[in-house]
Amino acid sequence: MNYKPSTIATMKIIRLSSFGAFLDAETGDTSDDILLHKTQWKPDFKPKIGDKIEVFLYLDPKRRLTASMNLPKVKIGESAKVRVINLTRDGAFLDFEAERGIFMPFSEMDGEVNIGDEVTAKLYVDKSGRLAATMNIDGRPRISPVEIQRKNANQLVRYMRENHGRMHFSDHSSPKDIMSTFGISKVAFKNALGFLLKTGRIKFENDETILIQK
Repeated sequence: MNYKPSTIATMKIIRLSSFGAFLDAETGDTSDDILLHKTQWKPDFKPKIGDKIEVFLYLDPKRRLTASMNLPKVKIGESAKVRVINLTRDGAFLDFEAERGIFMPFSEMDGEVNIGDEVTAKLYVDKSGRLAATMNIDGRPRISPVEIQRKNANQLVRYMRENHGRMHFSDHSSPKDIMSTFGISKVAFKNALGFLLKTGRIKFENDETILIQK
């Protein structure tokens, strides 16, 4: 079986060590066995060789597949109020109380989110078989990522027009300054800049963004 990160799996304990239990990766090669470290055990857990247990799989800092008994607080198909813990260019990570945050693609957001926000999201399995999250709980129409990008881009254009066709903001600006001025995250800001650059509306000079008048 091909085990993947950000999945829940039922695995058999194949051997024990002083620092944890090893789970059978079913490859026939003991070097592929997956570690369930003692720090990832439930408080009352007493492992025995041959026991089958449910674990959450994730990549450790060395990119090794690792197991934890800290499972998401809801089952697949269920929703909960969760906190946004990180943002990337592709989406956000939400705290479902698993060992690692669960990824929510940009296309599954209902409007813009920022780190620290509490959102209602549902757990599902994506096409690759990994756990993912969506804010589309009941099938309501969402603002598309393209619409959000254009809306933010238009806001930047208005700001520059009101400030002699330029702004002292670029992709090097601090998230705090961007949020206080535009009310959007740095990820959303950079996406809007990318849209304006791609469509030939802006250019960069030093740390300034210049509006190209058409």
